[in-house]
Amino acid sequence: MLKNLLLTLGLIFVTGALMFAQDGALKGKVLDKDTKEPIPFANIILENKGSQVGGATSDYDGNYIIKPIPPGKYDLKATFVGFKTVLIQGIIIGGDQIRFYDIELTSSAETLDVVEIVDYKVPLIDKDQTASGATITAEEISKMPNRTANAVATTVGGVFSQDGERGSVRGARTNATAMYIDGIRVIGNASVPQSAIEQVDVILGGVPARYGDVTSGIINVTTKGPARQFGAGIELETSEFLDPYGHNRVGFNLMGPLIKNKDKSTSLLGFFIAGDINLNQDGRPSATGFYSLTPENLQLLEDNPVRPSGTGAGTFINGAFLRNSDLEHVKTSPNTARQNYNFIGNINIRTTETINLTLGGSYNYYNGRDYNYNATLANWDKNILRKTTTYRGYVRFTQRFPTAVESTSVFKNFYYSLQFDYTKSKGEFGDANHWNNLFKYGYIGKFTTYKTPTFELDTAYVNGHHYENVWVLNSWDFDTLVDWSARDINPLLAKYTTDYYSIYEGMPEGHYQNIDDILLGQGLINGSTPQNIYTLYQSPGTNQSGYNKYNNDQYNMRMDASLDIGNHGIKIGFQYEQRTNRFINYAPTGFWNLVRDGRGLTNFHLRELDTEHPELISHNGYPDTVIYRRKYDANSQRTFDKNLREAMGLPVDGLDYIVMDSYDYDDGSIDYYDKNGNMHSVNLAPDALNVSLFSPDELWNDGLSAINYAGYDYQGNVLTTQPAYADFFNKTDANGEYTRDIGAFQPIYMAGYIQDQFAFKDLIFNVGVRIDRFDANQKVLEDPFVLYPTHDVSNINTVPGFENVTHPSSMGDDFVVYVNKVKDPEYVVGYRHEYTWYNADGIEILDPTILDVGNGIAPALLDQDQSQVTISSFKDYDPQINVMPRISFSFPISDEALFFAHYDVLTQRPTSNVFSNPSSYYFFNNIGGRLNNPSLEPTKTIDYELGFTQKVSNTSSVTFTTFYREMRSMIQIYRFNGAYPKDYTSYNNLDFGTVKGLTAEYDLRRTGNVRVRAAYTLQFADATGASTTTAASLVAAGLPNLRSTFPLPWDRRHAFNIVIDYRYGSGSNYNGPRINRNKSGKAPIEPLSNLGFSLTINGGSGTPYTASREVNSRLSGGTRLLKGTYGGSRLPWQFRLDLRVDKDFYFKLKKDAGDNAKGAYLNVYLQVLNLLNTKNIINVYPYTGNPDDDGYLTAPEWQRQINNQLDPMSFRDLYGNFIDNPANYSSPRQIRLGLTFNF
Repeated sequence: MLKNLLLTLGLIFVTGALMFAQDGALKGKVLDKDTKEPIPFANIILENKGSQVGGATSDYDGNYIIKPIPPGKYDLKATFVGFKTVLIQGIIIGGDQIRFYDIELTSSAETLDVVEIVDYKVPLIDKDQTASGATITAEEISKMPNRTANAVATTVGGVFSQDGERGSVRGARTNATAMYIDGIRVIGNASVPQSAIEQVDVILGGVPARYGDVTSGIINVTTKGPARQFGAGIELETSEFLDPYGHNRVGFNLMGPLIKNKDKSTSLLGFFIAGDINLNQDGRPSATGFYSLTPENLQLLEDNPVRPSGTGAGTFINGAFLRNSDLEHVKTSPNTARQNYNFIGNINIRTTETINLTLGGSYNYYNGRDYNYNATLANWDKNILRKTTTYRGYVRFTQRFPTAVESTSVFKNFYYSLQFDYTKSKGEFGDANHWNNLFKYGYIGKFTTYKTPTFELDTAYVNGHHYENVWVLNSWDFDTLVDWSARDINPLLAKYTTDYYSIYEGMPEGHYQNIDDILLGQGLINGSTPQNIYTLYQSPGTNQSGYNKYNNDQYNMRMDASLDIGNHGIKIGFQYEQRTNRFINYAPTGFWNLVRDGRGLTNFHLRELDTEHPELISHNGYPDTVIYRRKYDANSQRTFDKNLREAMGLPVDGLDYIVMDSYDYDDGSIDYYDKNGNMHSVNLAPDALNVSLFSPDELWNDGLSAINYAGYDYQGNVLTTQPAYADFFNKTDANGEYTRDIGAFQPIYMAGYIQDQFAFKDLIFNVGVRIDRFDANQKVLEDPFVLYPTHDVSNINTVPGFENVTHPSSMGDDFVVYVNKVKDPEYVVGYRHEYTWYNADGIEILDPTILDVGNGIAPALLDQDQSQVTISSFKDYDPQINVMPRISFSFPISDEALFFAHYDVLTQRPTSNVFSNPSSYYFFNNIGGRLNNPSLEPTKTIDYELGFTQKVSNTSSVTFTTFYREMRSMIQIYRFNGAYPKDYTSYNNLDFGTVKGLTAEYDLRRTGNVRVRAAYTLQFADATGASTTTAASLVAAGLPNLRSTFPLPWDRRHAFNIVIDYRYGSGSNYNGPRINRNKSGKAPIEPLSNLGFSLTINGGSGTPYTASREVNSRLSGGTRLLKGTYGGSRLPWQFRLDLRVDKDFYFKLKKDAGDNAKGAYLNVYLQVLNLLNTKNIINVYPYTGNPDDDGYLTAPEWQRQINNQLDPMSFRDLYGNFIDNPANYSSPRQIRLGLTFNF
């Protein structure tokens, strides 16, 4: 890492410094309005909310350029002696864009303080249109129905949205899109206070070279900055009396100067702060609602969770006998309330006219309950509590070097910027009542086990004497009774056992004589959970999760510099980023099963009798009984047992037998039997029962683990230093226990680029190249097919018996050799080079099982006896370097038409399944499931686009864009067939796909009352996989790693993104009805002034799904037989309309202040999401094609299974309700009333 840091610092000094990644520029000429002659030496100032952002002086030819300019809306002022000052209001600067604007000044013979004010109109044809996408300003966003950054992005053609969310961008996977907030790459929560958004830039193609680590779109969010004058605003929004979902939001913003310059015309130190507080009672609004037990019946079920089985043994859960008459239909998801606190701010320090220092940051806190469909019937009270925090901070230094007007140098307008930013994203989730008190998760009460020793008539030897027909002790652990006392830690779970004891009261034999009896009778003990209701719904009291937390950091340093060389705008930059990802996951309910006496960690060393030291007991002088004490085996004593004995005050090497289930959380008492079989009780300290009693290996449990972590120690403490990878295998503590340290995942991303923007005749080019370097910064397997070091062709001759072996000439020295058996091999059976297999004759084969000659697939191991992985099996990750050319150009045919095109190569680092966890390899033989692949490489996209823009009228234009994408090396699940010591499932860079499409856009600037942005996209998105696990069913079925393309789940053939804004102006711009007041002599009333609505329409044709020829359900399982082709069926068409109706009220704060009075405005609005309350179908069942019926209940082949359920009628009722899952439909209509007050 030090080497990388030194390399970074060296590049910093070589390259110069860095520019904020989203900056744009303003370029044009200053002209005499009458003669059109250029005006040299005119003074140009760019302002934002009265604060100067930049400035320039026109040269001899009247040319001027101002940069860098953060995206946003600005006012441009130009002055020159003998001409009227002109103020152009509302110039929009986009990210990574040059805005061209010529300023025209009107000559004036008199020296008057007169300012000519001009409203800026965004040009229909943008000469610099080398990137496709859209820029949406704060003015537009403020009137939209949904004002979050992601919702704004969904109004752009090419962005897929099924239910208001921001999904795939131009057919790519959703994680291929990058989001930036004020130049910071987003990790963690991406929300921004709505009043803080200045501009959202959506880049779909033609990605500038300064952007990397992305293979799809880019969403740039620019927040507002300080103002010269103090201003503030507050927003209140609620749905309390309009819909049942309980949405409430409070927003605010505050801005102004902290220090002004002497003439008070500009701010030297300004600030901006904004925040949102969101409170939602329903975290998952549903269009169909939920079926839940009525309060009375829920209470009844909680009080009486089980009933007798009727067989004299065991119980049935009462949840299996519910009927629809016991349920009620509720509109809201129960116990999913959520709170979100979101704040953002910045301080701008203008030290000189050419130096700017900006400090900014944001804070987001989330606290809410997770939605769990399986819990909605009877267990919503146990929904997981989740708490997350994300905060970001940045420091940005920018310095400009203006070029003197008289300068004749070809080098002009140099500036640089340096930015450092930091992001912390952390969170934890678990049971709200237990949280990090881990032993409480599985605890239900105190089980007092009564034991008695047992004897048998036998022969024994004591001190060399032979005794026959004496009673010989054969066990200390015959349980005669387990007494039960419920506790309030998990009262609903305790009730299962209480009911069980009540059912078999007075009948301990066969029911609760020992712990096993209780389990066999379907009672609960500490660490067990109740049965689900027909595998559909959770029974009351079921714990839904363990305890988990994560703690991630992102450090980023960016540099950019810009210099104009003649007609070339050169930009050069460098980036260094390192992330630190930490996590720890506990499965604490199972702790009790892990430590239970007699079968777990407690008393494990006392399982045998000490037959070498018998004790003779005589009765009336006659030998009668021989006793064997418990045998103390120090080597098998577990760390948990040792620590627990110390906590109890018992000798660590004693023969006391601890009864773990006797622990009482009320008083901390726990029972034990001494060596003579007498019961005692001691009290533990309140927090004595905790995870520190374990050793790490005990929690890992040979791969059947109750824990997983990285960057934390096993007790949940963040590691202050990064351990070596080998520490997991080798490092021990002072007691000789393996510490099993696992370092955090710390990938390093570095990039550099150079970009040239220039004009050649009528063509405007943007040409660049970016070089990305990704280093996973971790150990990876030397060979993913073999866990241990192997012989290859170059050294197999060192193995006895293989000294003279010959190999096919096509076999390279690094080919792995396979033999007939691992131990004492006799001959070569084949070879492998990376993923390609060969037989002994060097002929390529597809099936590696051909190499199995009866002893399994056997690589020639360096150590034939090796059965445990060591650090020698690993190597460093090979850093991946990718060169990405970017070429885009625009060609203005005239002032009314423009061609544009681009060619991009994009790469993105692996976003999942890449962390190298040494535990996965250490416990390789005992674990199932999928392993990460730490050798994953970046994914790649090659993007082509050709477009044409045509002016239709003075206020409208159309744009036609065709695009083609090749997506390569996408990550997919992969089966390593032929791996040693066993096959396993992981991931690999296998998937590929193509996206072809056409987007037609219509842009109608406000004409009269109407403003329209509309887009239609025709798209064909096909790939071999939609996610990293698409091929999971094929792999599970034992099929090979097949690759064929099919339509992606977001392959909407016809898509529409439409925004319609209809609005009345005021004053001279008002064209609505008027109410005359001629009699009173007052001005007419304009009832509709500043009233309008904004309507967004998203939707289109149905997305693909795969139909099945057979009925499959949660119970039936089985492999689906395709009907037609994969992804060959389509859902119905889907449309969603969102509406906002609002009215502005403008007024002065002081009536007697005249024109100098500060203005304020009040906006009252009504927001309606899913205006038509459309139940769009977004998921269906593959056999029926319906969202509410999978065909199982009526399928003849499954009637026997249905009728064999405990209560077939109950099963049919509950199954029918369950299958009508709200997730199959879009969200319902939500209505909110709000008001905004700003001054």
